[in-house]
Amino acid sequence: MKTYKMHKFILTNMEYETGKIFCGVYFDASNHPLDIMVEKDLYQDNLYPNEAIYVGKVSKILPNQGAFVRISSTVSGYLPLTDNQTFFYVRKIGKKDCLQAEDEIFVQIKKQPIKTKEMVLDSNLSFHGDHMILVTGSSNVSVSQKLKKAEKAHFKEILCEKFNDLSEFGFVVRTNAVKRTDEELILEAKELYEEYQHLMTYGKNRMVFECVKKGKDILEEFLRRLDPSICEIETDDKNIYDSLLSIMEKDMYAPFKSNLKYYEDKSYPLAKLYGIHTVLENALKPTAWLNSGANLIIEQTESMTVVDVNSSKQNSKKETNAFQINVEAAKELALQIRLRNISGIIIVDFINMKSDENKAQLLSVLREETKFDPCKVTVLDYTKLGLVEITREKRYPSLKEVLTLKK
Repeated sequence: MKTYKMHKFILTNMEYETGKIFCGVYFDASNHPLDIMVEKDLYQDNLYPNEAIYVGKVSKILPNQGAFVRISSTVSGYLPLTDNQTFFYVRKIGKKDCLQAEDEIFVQIKKQPIKTKEMVLDSNLSFHGDHMILVTGSSNVSVSQKLKKAEKAHFKEILCEKFNDLSEFGFVVRTNAVKRTDEELILEAKELYEEYQHLMTYGKNRMVFECVKKGKDILEEFLRRLDPSICEIETDDKNIYDSLLSIMEKDMYAPFKSNLKYYEDKSYPLAKLYGIHTVLENALKPTAWLNSGANLIIEQTESMTVVDVNSSKQNSKKETNAFQINVEAAKELALQIRLRNISGIIIVDFINMKSDENKAQLLSVLREETKFDPCKVTVLDYTKLGLVEITREKRYPSLKEVLTLKK
C-alpha cells in the first residue's frame, strides 16, 4: 500500500452539532484534508472498547452461521462461526464438543456496534506487542507484505525455531520488526506468550461477564492508523498531549515523538484555525465539486453507496472531454471515500465513453489512486450496465454514521 504525502495531523476534542467529538484530520502541505478520523468524546468512558476480552455466555446458536454471546447482563455481540472455529471454554455445558447455548467462553471485541447491528466478537484472541501480534486460531507465522522475501523467511525461521509447537497460536510480524535485533523480537514474542498463558490460567477462574483483558486506548488506536512519515502531530488539549507522550514511550510509537507539538492559543483553537467544522460539513454533503465544474453526487445507503459523475455545464459529448472529466472524478472519488470512510459496495456511474482503451485507462487511474487508502480497496470492473463496481474494507463506522448518531 502506498501512503499519501501527509504534512500535518491535527488532534482535538471539539464541540459538534450532535455532541462533543474527538477528531483527527490529516492535512497536506496546502492544508487540504486527506483523511478524517472521528470518535466519541475522548473523556466519555467506553465500557466495551475494541480488543477487550470478556468471559461471555452463549445465548443463541445460529447453525452454520454464528452465535450471539452476552458479555454483560444487557450487552451482547455476534460471533461469526465461519471465522471462529477455536473456543476457549471457561465453563462447558454438556459433553458435546461443539459450541452450545449457555457455554461460557473467552470472546474479544472486534468491531463496535453500528446502528441496529450488534458488536462483532472474536474467539480468535489477539495479544498486541510493539512489533508483532500473537493470535490464537492460527498455527503459523505471518509476516507483513511490505517486507522483503528474505526478511519474511528469516522472521518465520527464528520464531518457528523458538516456538516448536505452534498448534494453539501463531504470530503476525509487523513491518517495523526490521528495526529490532533477533534477541529483542524473541523477547517480545516470549512476553506475548506469557500474557497469553497467564490469561488461559487466570481467566479460567473468572466469573461470567468479567473483563479479563482491557481494550485499547482511543489515542493508541489513532496512532496505529497514522504513518510515521507525517511531518507534524498537533493538539490543543493538554490531556491528549500528555497521554500521547506517555504512549510514545513505547517503541512502536517512538518515531512520532519528535513530531508532537502542543498548541497553546486558547483564544483561537485548532478546530477554528483549520476550519475543521467546515471540513466535516463538506464531507457530509452529497455533492463534491471538481475543479472543472463537474461534480460527484454521493448517496450512502444501508446496502451500498452510489456515486454519479455529473458533467454539469461541461461538454462531455466529446470522448476526450468525457475521459478528462472521468479521470478528475476518479481522483476525487478516491479522496472522498477516504474522507467519508465509505465501505462495502460502491457503484459509480461515470460519464459514458465509447473507447475501450479509455475505459481501461480510467480503471487503471482509479486503482492507482486508491492505493493510497489505508483500508483495502478493490476496483473490480464495469458491470453489464456500464457501471464501475468497487469494494472497500470496513474497519470503522463511516463519518456519516459517527456524526449523525451522536446525541
